[in-house]
Amino acid sequence: MSGSSETRRARYGEDFTAVRVPADLARPALAALGPRTGPVLANRTTQTWHFLLPPGSALADKRPYGVRVMPAGRPIGIPPLTTTDGRDVHWAVPPGRGVTSPAHLHRVLNGPLPPASLTPAPTGPRFPRRAPVRVAASRPCPLTPAQLKVGRLLLTRASDTQMAEELGVPVGTIRQQLNRIGRRFGAPTAVRKAAALLAGGHVAPPPISMLAPDLSPADLTVLRVLAGLATDDDLPAELRPSDPFLDHVDELRERCGARTGPHLIALAAFWGLLSSLFDPASGREEP
Repeated sequence: MSGSSETRRARYGEDFTAVRVPADLARPALAALGPRTGPVLANRTTQTWHFLLPPGSALADKRPYGVRVMPAGRPIGIPPLTTTDGRDVHWAVPPGRGVTSPAHLHRVLNGPLPPASLTPAPTGPRFPRRAPVRVAASRPCPLTPAQLKVGRLLLTRASDTQMAEELGVPVGTIRQQLNRIGRRFGAPTAVRKAAALLAGGHVAPPPISMLAPDLSPADLTVLRVLAGLATDDDLPAELRPSDPFLDHVDELRERCGARTGPHLIALAAFWGLLSSLFDPASGREEP
């Protein structure tokens, strides 16, 4: 990783091993690692961070939901060292500061994170091996107007930065509101926040003109698992490992025209593909 002034192409597994982490887990993990952190790439548009480990590094199989070791050979754009901000790929931690230990990263991702962060998703299987939990069950009190505005934008293609620009507030304020929504519903990831908001009738899926693509039974099961309406046991055997499942989610996003996971769940809800997301007793009206 040289000091070039242009974005260059690299491939996972050759210059480094990359671990993709959802932004809402990556930020507190980075804080917990402190000076022991090596290069980290961030992307505000996709809400994903990549921790770059030494080539050949291995991460234990027990990982929180959404954490993925990227397959070797897949290309990635490496930005200039001076690119440390922006909507697209930039350096959260530029090269030269240190090296991230796979053991330390695994311990941080699977252990308790700093108090200011959300509790990470359960480790081990992607979802607990038990009957699906009805995310639609609770609506203890109305969300604040600010939380509702952020919740509605979460279901669109907007990134944190775009939400902040739309509402005229700092990005940090958007993230605080998302954290509060997550704590309210026990939803550690952006996708689960979106599912909880829809299920409780707090917000409605944004209307679109695009018709639903033809989806197979396996596609629909992946959507249900992603939204928390089913468990890994409901998936076809070939999709139960983490990497094939996440590859299938990425492919579904492309086919459905969704930029983010929450947007994919919102589209599926609008098309009526997740009817069990809505508890008949709760309704779908706005609070």
